[in-house]
Amino acid sequence: MKKLLEFMPRSAEATRLARSRGEKFVINVLWSWTGVAANLFVGFIITPFIIRRLGAEQYGIWSLIFSILDYFWFFDLGLNTAVCNFCARFIALKDYEKINEVISTALFYFSVVALAAWAIAPFLARGGYRFFRVSPAYQPEFANLILMTAVSWGVCIVLHMFVSALDGFQRFDLTSRIWVAMLALRSVGYLLVLQSGHGLVAMAVVFISSQVLGYLLNFLNFRRVFPQLQLSASYVRPEMFRDIFLYGVKSFAANTSTLVLNQSGPVMIGHYLSDAAVGFYALPAKLLQNVVDTVSRVAIVTRSSAAELTATGKREATLALGVYTNRYSLTLFMPLAVFLSVYGRALILRWVGPHMAEYSAPLLPVFLLSNALVLAAQFNSSSLLYGLGAHGGYARGMIVEAILYVAALVWIIPRYGILGVACTSAALMIAVRGVYTPWLVSRALNTSFLGYMRGIYARPLLAAVPVWILARFLQKNWLGDATWPQLTLAACICGAVYSAVAFFACLPRDHRMAVLSRMPVVGPRYRP
Repeated sequence: MKKLLEFMPRSAEATRLARSRGEKFVINVLWSWTGVAANLFVGFIITPFIIRRLGAEQYGIWSLIFSILDYFWFFDLGLNTAVCNFCARFIALKDYEKINEVISTALFYFSVVALAAWAIAPFLARGGYRFFRVSPAYQPEFANLILMTAVSWGVCIVLHMFVSALDGFQRFDLTSRIWVAMLALRSVGYLLVLQSGHGLVAMAVVFISSQVLGYLLNFLNFRRVFPQLQLSASYVRPEMFRDIFLYGVKSFAANTSTLVLNQSGPVMIGHYLSDAAVGFYALPAKLLQNVVDTVSRVAIVTRSSAAELTATGKREATLALGVYTNRYSLTLFMPLAVFLSVYGRALILRWVGPHMAEYSAPLLPVFLLSNALVLAAQFNSSSLLYGLGAHGGYARGMIVEAILYVAALVWIIPRYGILGVACTSAALMIAVRGVYTPWLVSRALNTSFLGYMRGIYARPLLAAVPVWILARFLQKNWLGDATWPQLTLAACICGAVYSAVAFFACLPRDHRMAVLSRMPVVGPRYRP
């Protein structure tokens, strides 16, 4: 009896701590989603305006510039991921001295990288357009855009580290607020410069200014959150650089492979086909990317939470974190997937017009498949591996996927065009990130692979079946003309019906009770 009485308070305390961790996780996710919601709204409103003002070719150049710019993150070497992970671990242990070592050492490295980027930028700007099929009329503008964005990247890589540190501290409320403000400022700037007759260079000035301002504000926030911050050469330690480099080099391999997978398609389409084809390919990807960002923001929270749980030895909680974050991310994505699988072509036609829809709409089903099964359902698995420090196998898998992808594109693009690129990307993504990555998680946590996969996929996919049947029925019998009011009504019906089904099908009872307990009217009935 004595042992039982000694156990009960600890059990209650463990329950309280678990509930506190869960609430903290949800709050962080919700704050992260404010930025995603703003990005989704602005992207849906601003994108057709940009396309109409610039035309297909200049919109393709704008998309291509960002694909090229992303390649500069090669120089990150995975150290931003390491900064996030190490800050999460050391703040859990309250080791402020080590946090200062991490920050100062990483800052020294990124300052060197910035100088290297500034040295490379003029050479890249002078000859970059020769690799792509850029019209002679736009070649000087293309060179200026590369130079401007590369120089700004050198500033941002130094300051971005403080965003990673805030993520490690799980202060997503601060980074999300700044992201929303930066996005609003950028969007208003785009509207003003395009409305006044300016073009791509003016848009680049708006983008760079808002980005630098956002990073500066994140730096000031980190100083406020971590008043013990001391940026000093005395904290630049070779042994600390070795530790974060050894962690980051695995992340670097995975991040570089992800970069190649995300941007090689647009870059090689620009090389083999045309700038307009880059825009056609980028449009459906952009439509879904804003929603996939919702999942990626959950994954950032998952990574730091998994690092904290691992540091304190809670492996069972880590497994539950992987199952439920992936399942709920897929659940959130499924209403959109159902709606777009039925109304996607009509939406793109209404959104950007027949010219873009003719080439972009056929890609949407392929993007939907890979985004739902992989980016929505398994993004958190990779973050879990990062948090566990067991991401070496994931990095090797991503390298293989990237090599196969680039090699395939050389043969695919001239023969099958942008649809072939989308199909190749989807097939490799499902094989490596949709199957191999969760297998790594199940091995790292010593659990059943089939059980892990079933826990993620079964309920959200089964819940989608009746909703898809309903959407097809509405399209054929009631909402088939696809006007804006009809599309809006169909989206609301899909979202509402799926949410109702998923609430009972996808959430276990204790999670349902937790949700109900926070509702204003019925909440008191379900609170413990």
